[in-house]
Amino acid sequence: MTDRIDRRTFLGMAAGTAGMALTGCEDEKLRESPNVLFVFPDQLRANVCGVYGGRNIRTPNIDRLASEGVVFTNSVSTCPLCTPYRGMLQTGRHPTHSGIIINFVESSPAQNPNCLANVFGAAGYETGYIGKWHLAADLHRGTPLAVGRTACSLPDDPDPSFIPPGSRRLGYKHWQAYDFHYQYYGYWYYENEPHKRYSERYETDTQTDQAIAFMERCRQSGRPFLVNVAPHPPHPPFEPDFAPAGYLERVSQTLWWPPNVPADNPSTDEELRCYLAMIQNVDDNLGRLLDYLDDSGLARDTIVVFTSDHGEMLGSHGRIQKMVPYAEAIDVPLIMRWPSRITAGVRVDTLQTPMDHFPTLCGLAGLPVPREVDGADLSGVVTGASSSSDEREGVLIGHYSSSELWFDSGTIWPEWRGVRTKQHTYVRWLAGGEELYDNLADPYQMNNLAADDAVPDSLVQLRVQLTDLLAEAHDDFRPGTDYGDWYDDCRNLVRTALGPVPG
Repeated sequence: MTDRIDRRTFLGMAAGTAGMALTGCEDEKLRESPNVLFVFPDQLRANVCGVYGGRNIRTPNIDRLASEGVVFTNSVSTCPLCTPYRGMLQTGRHPTHSGIIINFVESSPAQNPNCLANVFGAAGYETGYIGKWHLAADLHRGTPLAVGRTACSLPDDPDPSFIPPGSRRLGYKHWQAYDFHYQYYGYWYYENEPHKRYSERYETDTQTDQAIAFMERCRQSGRPFLVNVAPHPPHPPFEPDFAPAGYLERVSQTLWWPPNVPADNPSTDEELRCYLAMIQNVDDNLGRLLDYLDDSGLARDTIVVFTSDHGEMLGSHGRIQKMVPYAEAIDVPLIMRWPSRITAGVRVDTLQTPMDHFPTLCGLAGLPVPREVDGADLSGVVTGASSSSDEREGVLIGHYSSSELWFDSGTIWPEWRGVRTKQHTYVRWLAGGEELYDNLADPYQMNNLAADDAVPDSLVQLRVQLTDLLAEAHDDFRPGTDYGDWYDDCRNLVRTALGPVPG
């Protein structure tokens, strides 16, 4: 396991490493450090990819990466919503500890000063973020977070979506990113000045070009890199105008729908075809990234991670979007490749959460992990060095507010908490009621075992396990409306389940 360090020690190490970099001192160990390319398109559920049993399209590059690395079959988006996932990825902490529990809230560097890019940057890495950030209030900064709250009064700002260089970027220095928009064509992003830069190409194509250019600059300078590539597609709108040109024609008119999609399906064939077209474009661009690494000679010493923030229901259980505890929303692809350390073609059933990326990448790169990180270092699982006896039996899953934009309760997206194990998904709804599914025997989750007259032993055990996991996360499973005092009127975090945010 990677050693955990406290905040004071970490900040001292960061200052010392920065000073060494400023003097131009060359360090042999730094030159031998692995690069990290972290690719996570938005809303890509696992079971549409070929390696995870997808039936509607071919994903040759995702499947190629799987054949060359390790595939996780139990990678779980433990809070299936964009901003909470990104918060867990960058901080390695439970949403209740980081405070990042809904969309369009500020990431709070004061509460979370030791993020993924801070650690890698302190070790001499070039750090870059390309694509959708979604860790800021953006245009919603003036929108009240709860009923009865006032709107935030801010000075006029011609570019409220601009996130300037500094602590709000959580350690990333190279920046070609935006917080949120739907302009997949006419795509715009920011660099270090408060004005939009435009590309007429499809968003994912542009971001792949940008990532390749960034990695090439790092290769020429001899510096290791950590770069996140975060395309918005395959996110809604699932409409032809938002699909990449030429890709809808590659999707069959005859589609396979899972058996848990009801007859009154809220999704249409056209929406599914647009979703699949976006995924094929993601797959092609992943292929471009892999080809660049091969052609440049960087492949052997680069850790490639391919995953997503959450899935998409697309009619399963009569639902659309995410924010629910079912497999289509919480099961995401996770493939990792590092030719010099990871055995090719391996599948592991270890439970993996968004919080685990941070410590796992640190473990693979030999870097210290801040003590406050909640995630598990799975580097031993990735390289085959650890045994299954060290693994967790279950992980906490949940949804904190009935709206993704403000604190609400009792809407069509009701609050829930649960436990995901290798075999079961257990859910408790805030308004009452439980669900239990055997994911091995019932992969489409069509038989709620909690509704049986006889209470299964597994249900009794999972109830206890949920209580323990909630306690570890300092999560008192409150209504979404009760989180209103965690933020001020400008969507800045002021407290978490751990108490007030440091001043």
